[in-house]
Amino acid sequence: RTGSVSSGAIQPTWVPFGSTVTHRRPLRFALDAYDSTWSSRLHHPTYSLGELINVEASVGADPPLPLRLFVDECVATPGAVTWPKYRLIARNG
Repeated sequence: RTGSVSSGAIQPTWVPFGSTVTHRRPLRFALDAYDSTWSSRLHHPTYSLGELINVEASVGADPPLPLRLFVDECVATPGAVTWPKYRLIARNG
């Protein structure tokens, strides 16, 4: 076999899993309902069908990151049951 051999270390082309885990930051998501003036958060809101709902969706990280939050879908149900569902936010409309 012909060629040259060097004692230089081989650099991996992939990122080791350990370094990926140490750079991962937990994200905090929140979906809050507000009163009609947006001045105070409602802790246990109740709405009637067709009533306007003021909702704020947010995400945070520590340390802070410049993040954008996109909500694809949001549904409401009466109480803890899963049916019927009322679509509040739907993708593409």
